[in-house]
Amino acid sequence: MNSMLTLRTCSRLPTTLLLLCCLLPLPAFSQQQSAERSWHLGLALGQGERSNPLVGGEDIDIHYVIDFSWYGDRLFFDNGDLGYTLLTARNLSLSALVTLNNERNYYNYLTGQQFGLQSIFDKGFIASIPVAPEAGVPKDELTNSAHTTPEAIYNNQHTELADRDSALNGGFEFLYISPYGDVQAQVLSDVSGTHDGQEAWLSWSHPWYTRNTELSLTLGLEWKSEQLVGYYFGVQPDESFVGRPTYEGAAGTNSFVRLAGRYNVSAHWTVVGMVEREFLSSAISASPIVNADAVDTFFTGLFYQF
Repeated sequence: MNSMLTLRTCSRLPTTLLLLCCLLPLPAFSQQQSAERSWHLGLALGQGERSNPLVGGEDIDIHYVIDFSWYGDRLFFDNGDLGYTLLTARNLSLSALVTLNNERNYYNYLTGQQFGLQSIFDKGFIASIPVAPEAGVPKDELTNSAHTTPEAIYNNQHTELADRDSALNGGFEFLYISPYGDVQAQVLSDVSGTHDGQEAWLSWSHPWYTRNTELSLTLGLEWKSEQLVGYYFGVQPDESFVGRPTYEGAAGTNSFVRLAGRYNVSAHWTVVGMVEREFLSSAISASPIVNADAVDTFFTGLFYQF
């Protein structure tokens, strides 16, 4: 296995939420072993969290991370990506790959029925809601009564969002390694027919080394098409009500900054840490079901390389 493929695991962006170990630098000894075996397996245990931008969404705890990769002559599997290397040189490669979209993970951490009511509170729509008189309630008793509370108004409405499906993406990845930083680009399209959208990645990463430590800074952009944004962050007509209007979404570009570090304790054990902030595009943050303009992720723990 050539050195270019070994570097891919350290420099690439994550494409699945729970396989965050691709954000964490590998111990130095694993790169020395790259010529001896075609697979790598590691496990990190620690404490981490990813914020959930959906209204009523709970933050996602991260207590363990699995890192697994296998490389053949051209075929490879790398932390959720199945790919085939079309072109490789001393400092660059071009690959075709398939991978899962991770946006749907946010829907696993919603609070159910309270989602709809909370979206009204957070978005400030409640003051404009017209209240119709209830049967048997005198008109002069409606003001400031229990009959006009948000809970009473929406007590019989179904406010829970429908779950979104995972999408299988297919496309191309370009990697370029240089002394001035590593560049990664991906162009992907939904090949599963889930939303028929596209996305594209572009990132630059630069590591700094000492004898036992590594610090890596990554800056990046991620463009998402109108179909992708509308499917995962839009509001369908049958999900809308007063206070949560229909939203189709639009194409937009997220940006992010990430800082990752490691300290080699021994040949197999490494202390690792990572913090990241992803700034959401206005096309996402403007959605009635989104109440954040950024997503924060951190993880720190012990990493064991088998």
